[in-house]
Amino acid sequence: MKIFQYCLKEYFKYVVGTVVLTIFLFILFDFIHKTTKYFAEYNPSPGDIFLFYVFQIPNQVVQALPIGSLLGGVISMVLLNRTNEITAMRAVGLGPIQLAKPLIAGGLLVSLISMSLNEFLVPRYAKKVNYIQSIKIEKKGQGEQMGSGKWVRDGNRFIHWKEFDGVNSEILKVQVLIMDLQFNPRMVLESDRAYFDEGLKSWQMSEALVNRIQNDRSLGKSEFLKVYALDLPVEPLKLNEDTRKSNELSLGELKETIFRGERSGANVVPFKMDYQGKFAYPFAALVVSLIGLKFGYKSERTADTAKGVLMAFFVGISYWVILSAGRAMGLRGDLHPFIAAWLPNISVATLIGVDGWLAQRSQK
Repeated sequence: MKIFQYCLKEYFKYVVGTVVLTIFLFILFDFIHKTTKYFAEYNPSPGDIFLFYVFQIPNQVVQALPIGSLLGGVISMVLLNRTNEITAMRAVGLGPIQLAKPLIAGGLLVSLISMSLNEFLVPRYAKKVNYIQSIKIEKKGQGEQMGSGKWVRDGNRFIHWKEFDGVNSEILKVQVLIMDLQFNPRMVLESDRAYFDEGLKSWQMSEALVNRIQNDRSLGKSEFLKVYALDLPVEPLKLNEDTRKSNELSLGELKETIFRGERSGANVVPFKMDYQGKFAYPFAALVVSLIGLKFGYKSERTADTAKGVLMAFFVGISYWVILSAGRAMGLRGDLHPFIAAWLPNISVATLIGVDGWLAQRSQK
């Protein structure tokens, strides 16, 4: 058990280090690139620039986790091999299967983390990134939205707000007019903001001023409410135009898009590809982490280790080559979306299995 935990710790040390370095380099190079022209043209505030990159982190983590798993699996096993720890483990009776368990467990855990981020955080924060870029930085549509605002009728209620804050999921400068059955005004509520409560799945007005209107339409009793359930029949994602890419949608949103597209006769192949990719791509972390098993079969000389590392990275790079080729064939209709999405995992897993079988055979 201690050997398992030790190997797992070494694996995650390099996975986390690779992910952090990858995100740092992405932000650094993208910031340098955008500073030369994009930021200079729109002159955004430091706060908007900070949030613009912070909200991209979940998506960047998902993209970096397979790379981290590849390096984590290869580097951890190479170093264990170079320090003769693999030899010691083999001497006490541990075979390749036992040495594979930490990589399998680590790769599976990374895959589950990637899938969770891709389903629950990436869709939400991609919306915020698009909002900051379009509204806060490029100022697209902000004047029209702030000038006229939005009106929604819900039964005998008329709800108006001046602006939608996509970053914090809030509507600003909210007014609610409540009418009676004869369509006479009975109550007016005003608040600077209303926020969307994810737990209750409803809008809540914060610090609302309630003005009651008498039968003669004169202003009656007024009161102050700390929280008022607005029950606006619109979710935050529906308030702004959704400009996310299809791979930034959740499984539920992709499924709904595919259903509506098929009913209208639209081309939904890209959405089907991304739907399958939501399952297939996270498991790339598990598949490529097993490439490190090559260095757990036997002790090797330095030259053999160098060749093995190059071969391991060649197999890892092959994953992304097959991924691009499979997606292209899937979009053309040459492959079913399921096969196109899972082809890289199946191909690389087959290569790893064959290499392991040959290594075991050579030791007999």
